[in-house]
Amino acid sequence: MSNRFPPIPREQLDDAQRAVFDAIASGPRGGVTGPFNVLLRAPAVGDAAQRLGAALRFSGLLDDGLREIAILTVSRRWAAQYEWFAHHPIAVKAGVDVSALDRLRQGEDPRFADPAQQLVWQTARLVLEHGRLDDAQFAAARDALGEARLVELLAVLGYYTLLSFILNVGEVPVPDPKPFPDAS
Repeated sequence: MSNRFPPIPREQLDDAQRAVFDAIASGPRGGVTGPFNVLLRAPAVGDAAQRLGAALRFSGLLDDGLREIAILTVSRRWAAQYEWFAHHPIAVKAGVDVSALDRLRQGEDPRFADPAQQLVWQTARLVLEHGRLDDAQFAAARDALGEARLVELLAVLGYYTLLSFILNVGEVPVPDPKPFPDAS
């Protein structure tokens, strides 16, 4: 377990930190875990991040399966162990094929049977690798998802990249076995 950002007991938080802690703990997440313990150190950023994350996860336009595929693609790209640990069960509960997720975890083309799921993975991979889409890739994603869901997909990719950096640099612990054995 890393000691880079040890948990801060609620009673040791200042007023701004406590407000963020309470907003997270009383919301749909139900507790301050993973990246949110780290984000408490910068409460204004932590609050903005948790509100954006809540909008994407709990009020977004992407269905659960598509959103979780995007999140797990980010997790794999950055070898964010905790993100995979937290979101793999959500993806499975949303009905995403376990074999395809295992191929994704191994860094392979997951070969999702559902064309929308495969498109979300391909689009996410391209954006995470290049930071952009060419005209044909953009048109395919826009035509399949619509403009609003495409924008939301891009926001999911950016948000979970932010969380991946916080989790990885913060060395937020994840139970064994680690999803990515090649990650430190």
